[in-house]
Amino acid sequence: MGSRGCVRFRGIYVLPIRGKKCLIIDPKLGGSLSSIIQTSLLKEHGVELRHLSAEPIQSDCTKVVFLVRSKIDLMKFICSNVHNDISKGLQREYHVYFVPRRAVVCEKVLEDEKVHQLMTIGEYPLYVVPLDEDVLSFELDLAYKESQVDGDTSSLWHIAKAIHKLEFSFGVIPNVRAKGKASVRVADILNHMQAEEPVNSPDMVVPEINTLILLDREVDMVTPMCSQLTYEGLIDEFLHINNGSVELDASIMGVQQEGKKIKVPLNSSDKLFKEIRDLNFEVVVQILRQKATSMKQDYTEMTTTTQTVSELKDFVKKLNSLPEITRHINLAQHLSTFTSKPSFLGQLDMEHTIVEAQSYDICYEYIEEMIHKQEPLVNVLRLLILFSVTNSGLPKKHFDYLRRELLHSYGFEHMATLNNLEKAGLLKKQETKSNWLTIKRALQLVVDDTDTANPNDIAYVFSGYAPLSIRLIQHAVRSG
Repeated sequence: MGSRGCVRFRGIYVLPIRGKKCLIIDPKLGGSLSSIIQTSLLKEHGVELRHLSAEPIQSDCTKVVFLVRSKIDLMKFICSNVHNDISKGLQREYHVYFVPRRAVVCEKVLEDEKVHQLMTIGEYPLYVVPLDEDVLSFELDLAYKESQVDGDTSSLWHIAKAIHKLEFSFGVIPNVRAKGKASVRVADILNHMQAEEPVNSPDMVVPEINTLILLDREVDMVTPMCSQLTYEGLIDEFLHINNGSVELDASIMGVQQEGKKIKVPLNSSDKLFKEIRDLNFEVVVQILRQKATSMKQDYTEMTTTTQTVSELKDFVKKLNSLPEITRHINLAQHLSTFTSKPSFLGQLDMEHTIVEAQSYDICYEYIEEMIHKQEPLVNVLRLLILFSVTNSGLPKKHFDYLRRELLHSYGFEHMATLNNLEKAGLLKKQETKSNWLTIKRALQLVVDDTDTANPNDIAYVFSGYAPLSIRLIQHAVRSG
């Protein structure tokens, strides 16, 4: 048996329920689950797949499995589904599996709604999700908000638990470095877990992971507010990568099927993407142009001259990469419609002006103008947060004025958002003098004359700004 009610089979925890089943998934877990097991495989084993909502279950299955995060609103959906079945006289066998662990407050909701006794409760210990061959994700996208705004630090336990589970496969990590209050807390929890549940690995004399660096997000709130200029960064910026793929209209990818969406995988299994993902977008466009031109020349030569069998074989090999080239040419062409917009180019210039701390007044007036023009709210807030963070807040007069103008331009329903940003310390009144200039100089965060084609510094990712978090990691490794 695996962890609390799950059977482990070939590295995957399997829910031990036999017979025809309806698997109802928390929508946020859908992408994570698809990274581990193919939907087609579930269907082959007689599993009907549904997303959890308040709508009644449309299925004749006698066994229903809910796979959910420990969220109260999701418990209400489950209760609604069960009550609907009862009102129709339907008899089903219910199972609820919490990801990654159950919560007392959620089970209390099920008890209050008189459905707890009808259910088998378990846990599905999915703490990390493999997004690529060298990337694992906790998939805790609300952790920062929960921790900084709601005061809920349960995500720190999840992170420590995930790391501890990794240690059972790779050995105890000997060097753990933490920067920031939350990271120090994760390191402490990890130490307690190692003491309570030691990693016994007599075969593993040398651990496979030498150093773990834990870094609080709040240590570097500048970087996520800046626009990434690598190929993968821009895809995420405008098209939003989710679980290693993007979903696009079929027409963008050259498929003439009106209204149809296509999921485009973006990971290392795509050899061309692996080659170009971290390059500056302008360099990527040049590479794709060269590859397309080379393919065209090869085709012309093949049709106009006699080819040996060996030469034909080489050409066919190149043809195998044609779908990948076509895919990325279509993606790059679509991205260009965003990157060529004056609004995007103007925002890039302003990001650099703010990061370089060149002129407070110019930055302030630019943001004020964006608000009055009603530019997309997310763009305005990102620039405003960047401005606030690098200045240790805004003078009270400017803070109150911009806050008022935001609510007038975008609606008072955004008051909660502004309050949360203030609570998290991202948008605040200036109380102390900014130390951004000192940090910028000490860590060489701004690098002039970066070579985007042949970069020798991480600053090429943001065309001259080196991410603060990366500089901290570089210093930690060098002093190691």
